Amino acid sequence: MRLSAEEERMLAGKEGPGIQRAMELLVAVGEAYDAEVMIGVAFAHLLGTGMAHYPMGQFGVWSRELEEESVEGAKQFKVPTTINPTFLDLRLAERLGYPQPYFDEVKASMAHGEKLYGRLGVIPAFTCSPSLIHPLRKGEHIGAAESSVVQFYNTVFGAMGNRESGPTALASALTGRTPFHGMHLPENRYGQILVELEKGIDPREFTNSDYSAFSYYVGGLVVDKIPVFAGLPSNMTMLQLKYLCISLAVSGGLPMIHVLGVTPESPTLEAAFGGRKPVSRITVTRKNIADTYKELCAAKGDKVQLVVFGCPHASLPEIQDIARLLQGKRIHKDVTLIVCASRPLVFLAKEMGLVDIIEKAGGLVVPDMCTACPFLRRQVPKGFKVEPVATDSTKSAHYLKYAGVPTWFGSTQKCVDAAIAGKWEAD
Repeated sequence: MRLSAEEERMLAGKEGPGIQRAMELLVAVGEAYDAEVMIGVAFAHLLGTGMAHYPMGQFGVWSRELEEESVEGAKQFKVPTTINPTFLDLRLAERLGYPQPYFDEVKASMAHGEKLYGRLGVIPAFTCSPSLIHPLRKGEHIGAAESSVVQFYNTVFGAMGNRESGPTALASALTGRTPFHGMHLPENRYGQILVELEKGIDPREFTNSDYSAFSYYVGGLVVDKIPVFAGLPSNMTMLQLKYLCISLAVSGGLPMIHVLGVTPESPTLEAAFGGRKPVSRITVTRKNIADTYKELCAAKGDKVQLVVFGCPHASLPEIQDIARLLQGKRIHKDVTLIVCASRPLVFLAKEMGLVDIIEKAGGLVVPDMCTACPFLRRQVPKGFKVEPVATDSTKSAHYLKYAGVPTWFGSTQKCVDAAIAGKWEAD
């Protein structure tokens, strides 16, 4: 690779061993993908594995050691940098029945991560929806981990980034650089498959979970080929786009999609496909969407113990909607309802009285936390049993289901109804 003088300086260790290791990693990745140069990034988003995915046990030890070595000698991040949610809101630990030794280990791991990344200037929102905190412009390059984050920035803002690993995203934050390959190149961003709804389906009648089920189905078909969604409203809300995007980053391996008339690079079908014809077409039927709902429901009987919202983290309109549905109601005594959002939005929701409405109904609005991680089988303490979880997110339902957690997937309304009744009503 051809490196600039500044990049050569970092690679030579002139800015410390952590940044040197970061450049070594980025150069190795660039050479593996035949990138000729590095490119500057405007933004980075991190995983913080020791804070979220592996906060305990030997994996937690390795995660913290890797993070310490990776930032050795670094004074601050070179670009604005956000970070993924933490593992658990510690106020919930007792309510959810986690044992004290488990609580103590998670608390220490999360505190370690907050201190380490805080020293480097991370934006302390601890969220998987950083677009609500740090929007970008078309053509800005990013170095971001977390599949749904990359998907949303590429699709909705027209920013340019690959699906990075935790270490490479951290390397971009430390150096302000990333190899110039993949989705950073305009010619790699064109659509390949045309996706349409069957005649008679009006997407204007879709709930958020309908959009999510629709795109989850499509992701399983396209796998790694970029789809172009035609026939959706050109005035789709950011919330609808969020639910459309998140699923394709889970059921498929996609860094972006095109929504005709919405994605900045897709004013027309010709522009979306780069003047080429689609390699194939997909027509999605009502049955396909209905079958996806069934596929993501892995629970038996009708019991519900947990209802979780905010995967990715809830936006203000979502919190408003949940508060409206809970106004004057009471959550069943055997059910825990959790709404997860970023710190800034939880603060705003408190100021607007929305948190008070949800908490009076018996629910919880918590900042920072991931909705799925604390309940995944590989993370729960021995002997801890996770009863059925209800969610309106395909992403949360996907990970919980395949971790063996009994799961219900449905609309926000249906999830709130289940929290109140203590059971899931069959269609």
